[in-house]
Amino acid sequence: MTLRFDDTRRAAGLIYRRGAIVVLTTLAVAAVVALTALGIGERRADDARATKETLAAALDTAQTVLDYDRRLLARMTREAAAELSDDPAGQFLGPLSDLAAGLRAAVLLDPAGVPIAHAPGGLDDGALAALGAAAARAVDAHPDAALLAIPAIRDDGGNPALAALVQPWSGAGGVSGGIAVIAIDSTAFAALGHLPTLPRGGRLEILDADGSALFGADSQAEAGGARQVALLDVPLLLRYRSPVNHAVRMLHAAAPFVLVALAGFAAALWLAIILGRRDRAQRREIARWAGVERKLREELVTTAAVADRTDEISRAKSRFFAQVTHELRTPLNAILGFSETIRHEMFGPVANPRYLEYAGLIHDAGSHLLSLINDLLDNARIEAGKMEIAPIRVSAAAVARSALDLVELLADERGVVLAATGLSDCPDLNVDARAMKQVLVNLLSNAIKYTSAGGKIDMRFAGRSDGGVTIEIADTGTGMSAEDVFYAFDPFGRGGADQARRQPGTGLGLSLARALVRLHGGDLTLASRLDAGTTATVSLPASAAFGAVGPAPAPAKSDTGTTSARAA
Repeated sequence: MTLRFDDTRRAAGLIYRRGAIVVLTTLAVAAVVALTALGIGERRADDARATKETLAAALDTAQTVLDYDRRLLARMTREAAAELSDDPAGQFLGPLSDLAAGLRAAVLLDPAGVPIAHAPGGLDDGALAALGAAAARAVDAHPDAALLAIPAIRDDGGNPALAALVQPWSGAGGVSGGIAVIAIDSTAFAALGHLPTLPRGGRLEILDADGSALFGADSQAEAGGARQVALLDVPLLLRYRSPVNHAVRMLHAAAPFVLVALAGFAAALWLAIILGRRDRAQRREIARWAGVERKLREELVTTAAVADRTDEISRAKSRFFAQVTHELRTPLNAILGFSETIRHEMFGPVANPRYLEYAGLIHDAGSHLLSLINDLLDNARIEAGKMEIAPIRVSAAAVARSALDLVELLADERGVVLAATGLSDCPDLNVDARAMKQVLVNLLSNAIKYTSAGGKIDMRFAGRSDGGVTIEIADTGTGMSAEDVFYAFDPFGRGGADQARRQPGTGLGLSLARALVRLHGGDLTLASRLDAGTTATVSLPASAAFGAVGPAPAPAKSDTGTTSARAA
């Protein structure tokens, strides 16, 4: 039979695939065997280590109980001969409640096993007689033993209920003086069942010299696979039984590794399919994200162009404002000059006095318009980042005086009292005098506008312990709501109250004042409530002052020669 090339290639591919399956299956079986052996070995090592730790802890616990019992027997035999003659009732032993837990009786017997003294409480006379008979039989059977341990009394089912530690003692001349016996129940070794190292389901038992359980009905036949150790200086054994069958534990140990190996085998069979599907999914995801990235780049270019255009429009607006306001100042200065000339009748008297009144109104309106133009110019410089300050050393009194001189006339007209305090205790300022004067004039003008006749405005200077200076301007005016305070520093922003809307101005005063204070490294804040007045606080850093001072003086104190007051 002749195979074409395509058939040969198909056959070779089939052989390769089958060979790969065989190799993978072999590796999976080898992995199962190796992991199972590893798991069984680790479990055996864990069992051996756990058994060793359990036996060591149980041995210490049981030895502690038995050491106490041996010391009690030794004291009983040591004191028996001397005490019995003076205390025939055996009261020297003391009540059982004063002895160890699990102790049911402490008895002194004669050589025949008849009780001659016992601790108060515990067993009745019949049980004591049975205990004495069992102890006498044990001593007769082992005459050379210094210490015996026997299952002494049995319950109704015939199982040992009490065990006894028996120690004979010799009287004068080596003749048997009697037998000391203490009877214990299983609660004496109750701590063995609560050892921290005892695995769940494990059991610990106390055996006699013959290998029988000291308590209970367990036989030697049931102790297959258990570990036994001898208790020191006591004819007893300690036996430990594992929680479950050893073979079952080995199967449980191997089960996780078998499952892991089978899972690996299944994963190997489906690996090619999973990889192929994931590769196609990744290619589709890459293509999708490439389209998203391309779209985002296009939108970013568009947004950047819009932002550049917006910045250009903003700069053009600022240039327009600056140029227009600058050009307005020249004719406005001429208007102010001519109106001032007419008002003062510099070239002769004016026949009609109404002309003088009109000239004054022209001058006042021109001055107000010039102030607005200056604010617009300053705002344009600040937005363009071209506003600069030239700090010089100036006293707080000089700054306050220069600002008060410009607003005193307005305060007189509105019947508002002005007061400046704290000037003598305030350090000299390192500020631009013109800028700081403009800040204070703007704040005082606002306070005067919104303070009714009879009100008061306090300008308080105070040095701080950190070297800075605080200037507060507090009025008793109409105040502002929380919303008005929030928008007060926006350029061209005005208060929401009707009275605020009726006041003249552009709304640039607070915005310019805060910008000028921040040029000095400080800040301007407002605190106000409706119908409770407003407090504007200028906080200047240590760099804007010369020397730190102590705590600020009390606001009520006024400085002689630095207070300006105008009554209504």
